[in-house]
Amino acid sequence: MSSTSAHLVLPDARPAHAPLNAFPVFRSNDLEEVRDEVGRVFCSHRLEQVGASQPLAAVHNRVRIGETALNYLAYGSDVLIHPGCLQNFYLVQLPLQGSALIESGRESIDSSPRSGSILNPDEHIRMRWSVDSAQLLLWIPRESVERRMAEVLGHELNAPMRFDVALSQAVGLTSAWCTMVKDLARNVDANGVDWLRFRPAAGALEDCLIRGLIYQQPHNYSDLLFSPVAPGHSRQLQRAVEFIEETAVDAITVADIAEHAHLSIRALEEGFRKHYDTTPMLYLRNKRLEQARAAIITNALAGSPQKITEIAFRFGFNHMGRFSAYYRERNGETPSETARAALRLHD
Repeated sequence: MSSTSAHLVLPDARPAHAPLNAFPVFRSNDLEEVRDEVGRVFCSHRLEQVGASQPLAAVHNRVRIGETALNYLAYGSDVLIHPGCLQNFYLVQLPLQGSALIESGRESIDSSPRSGSILNPDEHIRMRWSVDSAQLLLWIPRESVERRMAEVLGHELNAPMRFDVALSQAVGLTSAWCTMVKDLARNVDANGVDWLRFRPAAGALEDCLIRGLIYQQPHNYSDLLFSPVAPGHSRQLQRAVEFIEETAVDAITVADIAEHAHLSIRALEEGFRKHYDTTPMLYLRNKRLEQARAAIITNALAGSPQKITEIAFRFGFNHMGRFSAYYRERNGETPSETARAALRLHD
């Protein structure tokens, strides 16, 4: 089918400028077409329209990040969705407006802009989205989550990983995580997807999202995740530091650092906390800030046309506001001020 159906009429309740609008999957008000297209992206499911007071006006936008994919989906009508078990992926659902009733296994929650949801692969799912429901959906392969969980624990999982279904968007640690997902959508809308070719930026973001979910949202391995662990010894930690300094510009993750140091991720993190009073990823971030500063100075002196935004992406920073804040905190000046100061000293 074509990516846009000519008969689409958006209801007044829908945001005028939906997230990811430059990346449409489909626009349609035909129930069968909507079911088939959503099923093609996610999984086969039953879709039923509840009543006919509001005609269906479905919108689906989607951007592939790497392992994961960010989606915007709205139906424009009250609908029942019966996907059964997702099987091979987790689905984070963050309502931007409207509401949804989520039944997952034995749990039932009301989802809204204050509380999102996580659908687990092995649980039977049934949902009812309100007419004005519009949601950001982060699709994460099951393997991507369970691999990272096994890396953190240092051994394979002995049971499927299951998150608590309710995900707070308003309070607690997960509220910052949800903001990160929304910032990703805003970043794509502001900068397109060209920055995704900078693998350090895209890889760091994706790894941060998945690991953040593991650490911040309760699940059946949470108690084990936060149990005490012996830290790595000084030689192993030195190997980790050397690896970070040699490969900071690459798309490395905490799992890569731990593997190089011959440590579990938990032992690596505990070692950095004990010996350096920081974390491996903060150490990596500071090294990248140092290298970004050097690149800004070099480019300024050479009269290079490369923008500071591109330098930030090249060194693993995917959000310019955060990059500027981190940069100023570490260097006492903004990236632009660094460039101007370099030119003044050169003159």
